[in-house]
Amino acid sequence: MRGISEVVRQGVRLTSATIVCALLSTGLFAATASMTHRMVGEEEATRLGLTRAWFTQVRVDSGRNHVERAVLNGDRLTVLTSAGIVQEIDALTGRTYWVAPIGKENYPSLGPTGNDKYVAIVNGSTLYVLDRVDGKPVLVRSVGGAPGATPALAPDYVFIPLVSGRIEAYPIEGKKKLTPWYYQSFGRAMVPPLVTPDSIVWTTDAGYLYVGNSKSPSMRFRLETGSDISAQPGYRKPYVFVASMNGDLFAMNEVSGSRLWKYSTGFPIMRAPAAIGDRVFITSGEPALHCIDATTGNGAWEAPHVVQFAAVSKNRVYGVDDLEAFVVLDAKNGSTIARMASGQPIRTLVNDQTDRVYLVSDDGMVECLHEIASKEPMRHVQKVAQTKEKEKATPSAKPTAPAAKPAEGTEKAQPKAKPAGGAAKAMGADEQKPAKKGDAATEADPFG
Repeated sequence: MRGISEVVRQGVRLTSATIVCALLSTGLFAATASMTHRMVGEEEATRLGLTRAWFTQVRVDSGRNHVERAVLNGDRLTVLTSAGIVQEIDALTGRTYWVAPIGKENYPSLGPTGNDKYVAIVNGSTLYVLDRVDGKPVLVRSVGGAPGATPALAPDYVFIPLVSGRIEAYPIEGKKKLTPWYYQSFGRAMVPPLVTPDSIVWTTDAGYLYVGNSKSPSMRFRLETGSDISAQPGYRKPYVFVASMNGDLFAMNEVSGSRLWKYSTGFPIMRAPAAIGDRVFITSGEPALHCIDATTGNGAWEAPHVVQFAAVSKNRVYGVDDLEAFVVLDAKNGSTIARMASGQPIRTLVNDQTDRVYLVSDDGMVECLHEIASKEPMRHVQKVAQTKEKEKATPSAKPTAPAAKPAEGTEKAQPKAKPAGGAAKAMGADEQKPAKKGDAATEADPFG
């Protein structure tokens, strides 16, 4: 009996081990099959003249959450999930710098946005500004109303668009001597603002474009487009490019407010324009990708059926068509060079900074592609080095103040924002358009 019992126990162990191995093998096969299905294979990439630089998996529970938004800033790629997890990735190698849980998982999050020093996110009605080096918070505070879209970052201030049309400006770390202030606009601010070296640019659902000073509270100008605006503005110094739902694209001087040109696509525009060199790329609801001369506003070419612009190299333009296939176009005339069908929806970042193509899936797979011969990124935007040299040459009166401790959310320690000066009032700063379609905050296209 004892011998029989031992045999039975051994048989049970073997059966259990076999089941576990089978389950592990099945899970591994499923994961591998899923990744193979999801990623662009090297063979397919080579056929398009591309190579895969890297791919990575964002930390997300795909059964419960998804990628909310991904943004590119220089050599950093920042991804936010619907669970409030922020992940900072090296855009050149795919290496993860840090992962930071923000706020409460069941609260809606708007963001991220970033500059050279900080990353900003709004979770619920709380603003979080993180140090870009390690992801640690440098500012945590409540905002003055229901947030309407992703915040925007300037060197000294973080700007929060509110559903009421107010744009609140709060000083960042070490800037406590600076006073919080705000701009008031007509309509609801539901699109992420744009920060340039000198300006804060935002739009409202009443069809207005506003441009103010990003360093001090003074308005520059306001433009009425005549239609709702759903796309974030684009920028190429010194021009701001704003697109409306009636299909018009405006090129405006950010300082004087003079209009350089107006281009009409004839169909709604819902994705951000990409101003690269002497061209502006914009997708319309026709659908079609339009290539426009940035100086004259004349159309260079149109590529039908393209719904997403991804990136541009010296001779090629990359995008996604209305059948969710990845397409390669000739940069000179917009003709199709190659096309690759995909087994699932492809979302791309609007990359107006380099020639790299970034693909992002809802369940957190991020992939970077580039042309085989382009080992180093071709940068469309030169890094600002002259400013730093000028700062070094100019002696500072006092050393930089130490970093401020993150706020604890108490209103007593938070000075109230003051309205912008007379220029803003002269342009209807205190006017408010009646709310419509509810007051729930919504985000523009999370990938531009």
